[in-house]
Amino acid sequence: MSLTPAALLVLALAALVGIVAEWSDSVLAAVVWRTCVALVAVGLTYELWSTRRFAVGVRWLHRPVLRLGRIEHLDLEVVNRARRDLAVELLPALPPALRCESRACTLELRAGAGARTRVDARPVALGTRSWPRLPMRIKGPLKLAWWSRAVPVDGQVSVLPDTLGRSDARPGSAEIGGVARAVAGGGEELHALRDYLPHDPLRSIDWKATARSSRLITRVFAEQQHLEIVLLVDAGRTSRTEIDGMPLLGHYANIAARFAERCAGGEDHVGLVAFADRPLASLAPARGMAAVARIRGALGELEPLGVESDVVAAALHVRKLVRRRSLVLLLTDLYQTSATSDLAQSVRLLVPKHLPLIVGISSEEIGELARRRARDWLDPYRGLAAREYRSAIAANVDRLGRLGAYALTARPGEADSRVLEIYRLLRAQRRV
Repeated sequence: MSLTPAALLVLALAALVGIVAEWSDSVLAAVVWRTCVALVAVGLTYELWSTRRFAVGVRWLHRPVLRLGRIEHLDLEVVNRARRDLAVELLPALPPALRCESRACTLELRAGAGARTRVDARPVALGTRSWPRLPMRIKGPLKLAWWSRAVPVDGQVSVLPDTLGRSDARPGSAEIGGVARAVAGGGEELHALRDYLPHDPLRSIDWKATARSSRLITRVFAEQQHLEIVLLVDAGRTSRTEIDGMPLLGHYANIAARFAERCAGGEDHVGLVAFADRPLASLAPARGMAAVARIRGALGELEPLGVESDVVAAALHVRKLVRRRSLVLLLTDLYQTSATSDLAQSVRLLVPKHLPLIVGISSEEIGELARRRARDWLDPYRGLAAREYRSAIAANVDRLGRLGAYALTARPGEADSRVLEIYRLLRAQRRV
């Protein structure tokens, strides 16, 4: 309970009259201040009784599924089920998976009617969460005080990895689809006609074009290149580190989900292995949007665990899961200080058969610490630590490259384009 300015004014006047009564021994003044205090006490008791009977309904209006890392607009609807008008002051309360700048707002509710207020929130954790109770204050009918209540909110909110935009996911766009390879006498679509070469099969000859040109002409078809891709996502201790206001696991999940959607548009087969100290989720490579939906569902159930990740066991699991040569996109922390680290051992296990692409997320704050001039006595030590960290990351990227893997670090906003650039390069070079 918190008193309104009107109640505070009445009590202040009563106190002044009481002081006058004590100094002047006035019977009338004593009666007045006691009466004022008694009336306020009775009024507060009545408001306490009446506000407990007021029925207020609350619900959140939003899409069935929210996308991780994307700013979402949530509408909070408050309904007055009482027979009189109400003034309500509330503070939007969200699950820990959603972050926003909560600001108290006041709503004037007509009897039997409702009102809405909008909240902009950013999902930062995967999974399904229940809505917490909503703290609010209701002004009493005599306007003497605000009375606090915690109203239960029904329903849940589900957060899944982000999706591609419409322009990115458009079929036939430059960023998705198979790479055409010219093959004489086979394939799915006619690519071109050219002169016959001695090694061309006889079935590739176009006899009509040969008759028209009086020389042997070969039909060249476009053969689509379809890849096997495995997404290897680290959900161990280091994935709890926050960068850009979101745990690393959230960035990994978004990159993996969007990359899977791009690859599925090109008829590639995409699978998933999520791991910590053991494999947490395992999906064999499959084709189409149904496979992408399964990957999104598996990623949506992940939570960062407080255990050390066993990337060697994850690499062994990949070798058992896929038999064909595959592109393995490993999303993990690249800060490994030893040449014999588990990350290097996992690359040695994968390289003979598969092609690893290892991606780490870098923080802009580390770069700022490394470049910032010293302002207090701790800044030189912070700068040295940041430079040492960046040097270790660069050394590990170089070391993994010498072992036969592609490795890179990128800021959250640049990771998708960097991964896609290497993916398209590998397709063009037919490395997988």
